[in-house]
Amino acid sequence: MKKLAQTSVLFAGLLSAGMAFAEYPTKPITMVIPYSAGGGTDVLARALQPALEKSLGQTIVVSNLPGGGGILGFTKVANARPDGYTVTIPNNVIFATEGMGNATYKSTDFSYLGNVLTEDYLVAVRADGPWQSWDELVADMKANPGKVKFGFSGFGGSTHVVSALLADIAGYEAKQIPHDGSGNAVLAAMGGHIDALMLNLVDLASGLESGKLRPLVSLGEQRLEDYPDVPTLKESGHDLSLTNWRGVAAPAGVDDEVKQAWAKALGEATRDPEFQQLIKSQGGVVDYVAPGEALDQRMSLLAESFIETAQKLKQ
Repeated sequence: MKKLAQTSVLFAGLLSAGMAFAEYPTKPITMVIPYSAGGGTDVLARALQPALEKSLGQTIVVSNLPGGGGILGFTKVANARPDGYTVTIPNNVIFATEGMGNATYKSTDFSYLGNVLTEDYLVAVRADGPWQSWDELVADMKANPGKVKFGFSGFGGSTHVVSALLADIAGYEAKQIPHDGSGNAVLAAMGGHIDALMLNLVDLASGLESGKLRPLVSLGEQRLEDYPDVPTLKESGHDLSLTNWRGVAAPAGVDDEVKQAWAKALGEATRDPEFQQLIKSQGGVVDYVAPGEALDQRMSLLAESFIETAQKLKQ
């Protein structure tokens, strides 16, 4: 009877553990957006929100927590309980800030729940500015070092690293000005407070569509479908191509069952035709990669590349 009782207790415990997973999630999930409202990351979160809520069966609370070019929000997530109830939308910035030494977290402090999209970096200027081409802008920055105000999102972030790398490769000097979030950088450019900016195409969408910003050069491998007249950096004679990514991540250590729930939810969300059209309309490419070895390897390679580049720039 004693053995039977012990077996019953053990079985009950296993059943309880199984039910705990089956019930995930049992409460709202907070999605921390480390930038102000209106930027590309915020837009992506709100585009994903309806489909994720439908699949997961819980409310997704989108919480904007700007500060430090994303560091404040990413730090909060990295330090949260790895229970699947606190997530974020990261990109190359988590690797860049690690390489620059600006953050206490590391890229390994996150569990990657899925890659959602990839997008090109792009240089744009005020539409009423004097530069009609990338070559004209570069010539001006070479002739007048420090004259052009060149903005980006977040000190030590990915667009900062790419902006500094571009200046080094092209041989010009500009006044580099960080902004707290891509939305603020776009507003600064449209308002005439800066002359040019380096951002992802998705982040630039509002400024380009309004006609207040003019795209000059893309850092992608191929010309952009919606901006076929904009040359790539390689076409301009510089051997550099870089893309950004956005996905969903949680604190390191979440259970495999949680990863599986998110894999299902993100898979369904990224297959939604309306979501795909929205991403395409903003210049992004839906590039869903489920959590697992392939995604971890991709993140590892990106981390190595960006961390190394950022460390060189810091020297």
